[in-house]
Amino acid sequence: MQADAVHHYHWMTDGQFLNAVALGQITPGPVVQTVAVVGYAAGGIPGGLLAAAVAFAPSFLFVILGGPHFDKIRANDRVQGFFTGAGPAVIGAIAGSAIPLALALQHAWQFAVLGAGTIWLVAARRGVVSTLLVAAALGLVAAAAGWPT
Repeated sequence: MQADAVHHYHWMTDGQFLNAVALGQITPGPVVQTVAVVGYAAGGIPGGLLAAAVAFAPSFLFVILGGPHFDKIRANDRVQGFFTGAGPAVIGAIAGSAIPLALALQHAWQFAVLGAGTIWLVAARRGVVSTLLVAAALGLVAAAAGWPT
């Protein structure tokens, strides 16, 4: 999505896309929120609404239509095998998206917050919520101090 929204169509800058992803992470449905912000950048309010609807509709329909069958599906050995194999792929996808997002950072203090957050999550084995709250507080302090954001 970043390649299209930023580099191909030039709807937004790397920093704006990074903000869209960050905004998405603090709300339910992070992908839908990020897609809606990109849609807004591309086509204003109608673009944002259309993008959100297109991103949200498949998962909504999947849950509504498939909900009664989830317990049976989850008990299936083949499905369990898929989930076991999909775990490393999900980790790779997260790492693959984190790298370009980190490269969109523009100021030294942002890299310091990212590094501290990584240490907090990985080495200290702390939670995501506390990491996001502390990172947000550090961002607010940096903005209040007049540092570039």
